[in-house]
Amino acid sequence: MSKYYNGKRTKNLFDPLSKVPFRVSRSKIELFINCPRCFYLDRRLGVGQPPGYPFTLNSAVDKLLKKEFDFYRNKQISHPLMEANGIKVIPFKHEKLDYWRDALRE
Repeated sequence: MSKYYNGKRTKNLFDPLSKVPFRVSRSKIELFINCPRCFYLDRRLGVGQPPGYPFTLNSAVDKLLKKEFDFYRNKQISHPLMEANGIKVIPFKHEKLDYWRDALRE
């Protein structure tokens, strides 16, 4: 785990003996609807959900996959993963492929 993540929390925990009303946010209500056990662990025991993977990991995987498929696209052969699953396809080659990829950046 990251040095920035501490799974155990001591603040904002539900105390059944407290006379003060316990405030619950919309996101915690959604957590309860999705997983009552996760809600209990979070609000009563202070064990929060671990954070998701950073977006940089998604970007790195995306870049590596594009690079790998570009290799097979330039050779005009099917990717071994596709062939292993009985799919005989060659990645499509188009002159505006880079334009489509960079459309969000420009």
